[in-house]
Amino acid sequence: MAQYEPEELRFQDETSKDKRTLGKSNGRSLMGTHAVKKQVFIHGHRLSGLGLLTIDGMIAISVIEGSFTTASFKTFIEGDVVSVFITMN
Repeated sequence: MAQYEPEELRFQDETSKDKRTLGKSNGRSLMGTHAVKKQVFIHGHRLSGLGLLTIDGMIAISVIEGSFTTASFKTFIEGDVVSVFITMN
């Protein structure tokens, strides 16, 4: 990493949120018993977001309903990210 200048570094990440996000998928229980947590099953909206972070801040952001697919990720890279770099240079 030492060969790169801070201005050259880019970090991309995806996140998602729905009403189930706060529910845990595992837990603890007494030996020989299953962990049980009763909660209401929620089927609804899911939002997913992608962002590209540089030393100058977030330069490309995309939020969609549902999850990102290969096609929607490719659209983000080709449409949002590449267009930012074209306008920067």
